[in-house]
Amino acid sequence: MSTADEPWQRLDVRLVYQALIRVALSLPLGAVGVTVGDDPVWPLVAGSCAGVLGALSTLVTWRTTRFRVTGEQVEMHTGWLARRHRIVARDRIRTVDVSARLLQRVLRLRTVHIGSGDPGASFDLNGLRERQAAGLQLELMPGATPDRDPGEGTAIARFRHAWIPLNVISPWSAFAVAGPVFALHWALRPFGVDLFGAARGLLGGPLAGWAVAVALVVAYLAGTAVRAGAFVVENWGFTLLRDGDALVTRRGLLTTRTVQRADRRIRGIALDEPLLWRWLRLTRTRVLSTGQGAGGEAAVSDILPRTRLAEARELAPRILPDGARPLEAVLRRHPRGALTRRLGLALYGPALASGAGLLFTLSGAIPGRWWLLPLALIPVTVPLAVVAYRSLGHTVSGDYVVVRTGVFHRRTVALQRRAVIGWTASQSIFQRWGGRMTVGIPTGAGARHYEAPDMSVRQAVTFLTETAGALGPESP
Repeated sequence: MSTADEPWQRLDVRLVYQALIRVALSLPLGAVGVTVGDDPVWPLVAGSCAGVLGALSTLVTWRTTRFRVTGEQVEMHTGWLARRHRIVARDRIRTVDVSARLLQRVLRLRTVHIGSGDPGASFDLNGLRERQAAGLQLELMPGATPDRDPGEGTAIARFRHAWIPLNVISPWSAFAVAGPVFALHWALRPFGVDLFGAARGLLGGPLAGWAVAVALVVAYLAGTAVRAGAFVVENWGFTLLRDGDALVTRRGLLTTRTVQRADRRIRGIALDEPLLWRWLRLTRTRVLSTGQGAGGEAAVSDILPRTRLAEARELAPRILPDGARPLEAVLRRHPRGALTRRLGLALYGPALASGAGLLFTLSGAIPGRWWLLPLALIPVTVPLAVVAYRSLGHTVSGDYVVVRTGVFHRRTVALQRRAVIGWTASQSIFQRWGGRMTVGIPTGAGARHYEAPDMSVRQAVTFLTETAGALGPESP
């Protein structure tokens, strides 16, 4: 059958039921906003209007969307006033993910996202039957498995309650309640309740200091609770398993999502350790894949929530298709010149800023001794320079190239040597004087380019020699 003979398909009619349910839930909200007082309660009215407009948008989507799958491509056209026609060649399809919000789950509907590595060509089919979505996923990704019971396959990791504090405790937790507090304030204003006015009254009294301290503690605890609730809702039922030749991730309480990553596209793994987490030995675990835009969601994507570093290293061999353990390799230290360079920057930066401030002070533009303030940063910048040096490392472990770098955000990357498509070696004038160079690693996977800065020249030559025979250029 030719492409022109392939029939066009529609979204499921239950998408109309979804729109009618949204209208039925939105109209009473607007009625309450209009009748509860002498003046309309505009937040309730706005919420009602948003719900009705969303329902109308869903009806337009159902009425205008058509799609078809041929032997060569997937086509979709949609839109009323502005028409869109998108075509994705089947050999360019990289991901076919399935998700469902709470109301969709009740109606047994699913959203299928077809990703091609180009955001302009990728699209969603929002409103397919459950079985239709699973069949489409299996048809477009033959090596994958349809959305089904997460108990099938070989489980690598499941949701653990011990992950909750690791992912929600943060010095910024107090800010998590800022949005809800503002929303509550504006929602209560029509009823004559002024939360901010009451707060100002408490802070202006004789116990203002205690009130501030109590408010900060309550805000932090409430923010932590909000973050914990959000984490549980997003990751409830988390399951990472290997099913056939793919890694399958399922998660979500109100909105469920299934993501499949084909083993044939996985080229490595990375551990990300921000500075604030490092002393707790926490990390994010990410897989590096080919076939996506640089830095795209599927090219460098979290495979686990934040976990202990030891746990991430333990699970890494089960995540990698070949079962290798490159993250356990001992890294080679970079030369002392790399430390000297970072210490120099840590001292020269504040000194230069202070010198510039002194010139402005002598000219009368800055009063007093403010020019000394940059020098107060030295007790911070020098330890950070040492941390940056200790973060440097590289090695070759079996079929993998491993590099580590970063101070505020330390990243350890283990990349398959066959994914390396070349090398770059660069030297600044100061690196030439010190006998050091920076080696760049271009690749078709992950962020597309990784660096190992400030190697010694001998280290760089050895590093390139050990891996040069295994270069395997890959198309993105």
